[in-house]
Amino acid sequence: ENRELTLLFVDIRGFTRMVNTQAPEESIELLNTYYTLMFDAISGQGGVVNQMIGDGLMAIFGAPLPLDDPPGAAVRAALDMIEMIELLNVERQGTGSVPIAIGIGIASGEVVAGYTGTQQRATYTCIGDTVNLAARLEAHTKLAQRAILIDGATRGAIGDAIAVEALGAVAFKGKAGPVEVFAVAPAANR
Repeated sequence: ENRELTLLFVDIRGFTRMVNTQAPEESIELLNTYYTLMFDAISGQGGVVNQMIGDGLMAIFGAPLPLDDPPGAAVRAALDMIEMIELLNVERQGTGSVPIAIGIGIASGEVVAGYTGTQQRATYTCIGDTVNLAARLEAHTKLAQRAILIDGATRGAIGDAIAVEALGAVAFKGKAGPVEVFAVAPAANR
């Protein structure tokens, strides 16, 4: 069915390089800790983790569990994620480990949502332009040097409840025209 939802993508910055410099056990332990924190932040705001791929994941806000405010919930989850990573980094630095950074992209809009797969394995998922835009925003965090980027639809939905910085229009692959991009400043929202 067509649904109005919010999608969130998150990824650890420089994880591949980090994996090449540490023991395999350290990489798996870090991923397990990271995923635990990300799942807690996402589910704590009513979102559902849909996919885990390497060190990245995709979460859905508004389906299959209904939410009153999917964009607000996704942005609050992103802020929680940043705070959790900051706390994790304090622990990591105490043990001499390298701190980690994450990038988060959030987009809101219409998607095609439903169960897909085979009789042996099916999963609830979303496809469409909004999903692609959220993934592009997550990737753009590297260039923008901001931890959380959101699209104009998400910005409009959250109003003035959360402080954002307008970064201007960005041309993304697969988009007919430029997209207005906004950065959420974690420190300003705590």
